[in-house]
Amino acid sequence: MKRVPPEKAAEALRSGEVALVPTETVVGLVAAESGLPRVREIKGRDANKPIALLCTSAEEAFALAANVPPLAVKLADLYWPGPLTLVLDLPSGESIGLRVPAGKAVRELIEAHGDPLYATSANLSGEPARAAPDEVDSQVLEAVDIVVRGEKGSGEASAVVDLSRGRVQLLRPDSELSPEKLARLASE
Repeated sequence: MKRVPPEKAAEALRSGEVALVPTETVVGLVAAESGLPRVREIKGRDANKPIALLCTSAEEAFALAANVPPLAVKLADLYWPGPLTLVLDLPSGESIGLRVPAGKAVRELIEAHGDPLYATSANLSGEPARAAPDEVDSQVLEAVDIVVRGEKGSGEASAVVDLSRGRVQLLRPDSELSPEKLARLASE
């Protein structure tokens, strides 16, 4: 397994490879669309379970959505870039988790790649996420093609808010976003 800078990793992702990338939260398994089957295989993830997209900006993320509710804009203004994933409707009728991360290494990787990248936590399904690449399960470490150099994250996964199909639901709270805070923001 090679440790490489973000620019070098972006080239590998274009050819279908999968990278281990530290974020400000947990280590991610990151790939372009061509690498998605491998991400699912490495993680042991159900093929029907969606994988989020990492974007460089709210504008880029919202351009992918069929509609952007006012609450999504409010949450993005408060938490992006940072540890928040918003689930929004796609023009196809499906939904997708969108996130604009704050971690330096992952941001540089997305920018070098030039397009949003798919990402999920770098752990086997059902196992806890890890904050640093050297804490990741050896089975996952051995299966990835490259590791992007970067700083250790907080160890706390991003909050996830589902705003698809007219919902307002906190799927995963974090230390910054509780159900009460989301309800307050939704009613303002």
